[in-house]
Amino acid sequence: MSQPALTSPTVHAWELGIRLRERREELGLTAVAAGRASGITQAYVSGVESGRVKLPADRLAQLVKIYEIEPSEAAELEELRVAAMQRAWWHQYSQLFPAEFLRFLGYEAGAAEIRSYDNELLHGLLQTEEYARAVIRGGNTYVRLTEIDRRISARMARQARLTGEVPLRLTTVVAEGALRQQVGGPTVMRAQLDHLAALLTERPHQFDIRVMPFAAGAHPALGGPFQILSFPSPRLPELVWQEVLTSSDIIDQSSRVADYVVTFAEAQERALNSAESLALIQRIAEEMT
Repeated sequence: MSQPALTSPTVHAWELGIRLRERREELGLTAVAAGRASGITQAYVSGVESGRVKLPADRLAQLVKIYEIEPSEAAELEELRVAAMQRAWWHQYSQLFPAEFLRFLGYEAGAAEIRSYDNELLHGLLQTEEYARAVIRGGNTYVRLTEIDRRISARMARQARLTGEVPLRLTTVVAEGALRQQVGGPTVMRAQLDHLAALLTERPHQFDIRVMPFAAGAHPALGGPFQILSFPSPRLPELVWQEVLTSSDIIDQSSRVADYVVTFAEAQERALNSAESLALIQRIAEEMT
């Protein structure tokens, strides 16, 4: 197995856990039985399989033996284990963000594509620095002033996934209200809208931004923002990230994820097409002057 083009310790640990769980289930072993055979607890086995617990080399070697894994696959699992142990850029923000959001950053860093519905604010990967500053300063009473620069730094660091050898693809449906909300004032918002227009015109293969106009009325995604993350490895299922005012959640149950996929597809159908969306973004930007 060659080194993956997209490197995220979170995603590598997740894939390692999935592959170990699949092999355990093929053998008909419960997590309790696997733990007993390897001298560890069922909770530890489950933690490894969910990607939340790191696996030392000797423990992996034990499981490889118990699960009767072929040498070639064992070598791939060891590559994943080593990659999962690396320290990622978002770890420096561990005192700033909750664990669930840090985990999301790991998934985002290893994703191949994100589909999102954004109803009030533009997606963090699309935000200019000044727009992000206005959002962070004005939209969260729990943020200390001393933390603002670090939060902005983290948001800008996330955008590194939009460039490089394997850039992330972003497809978003954004409510018209998010384009008209003058976050940071008309000058900041004009620059933000110009940024969106530039992405659409210069990199249409990577960015698909569709506007849900006011005239669309009620639609399936009206309830709030969400993101669907897809990954390059066929072994990895899609995930949903949903963040609201007081809580955030990573959704991995296949039936619930499927509901979001259908909802997004229906929202995309009701939104303006690419050309119409670009024209509206440009028209609103002109109104900001």
